[in-house]
Amino acid sequence: QKLAGYIDRIARRAERRLGDLIAQGVDTDLDAVLADIRRRDERDMGRATAPLMLAPDAHLLDTTALDIEAAFRKAVDIVTENR
Repeated sequence: QKLAGYIDRIARRAERRLGDLIAQGVDTDLDAVLADIRRRDERDMGRATAPLMLAPDAHLLDTTALDIEAAFRKAVDIVTENR
């Protein structure tokens, strides 16, 4: 049996991007970077060609507030529940 999933960790993406921007000398903060990523994701979801979207049968796993062990347990739970 096949199981589709989508893992999102927007806060971690923003932290990485903030580090990149600061290294480039850009004056910004985490809130601004997070808002920019959210706007870009929204725009990408609404584009006509190849929109960013969750597959209809995918299970969303948002790991933003989870450490690696909790994220792994949650993924295992999703697989177990959908056997």
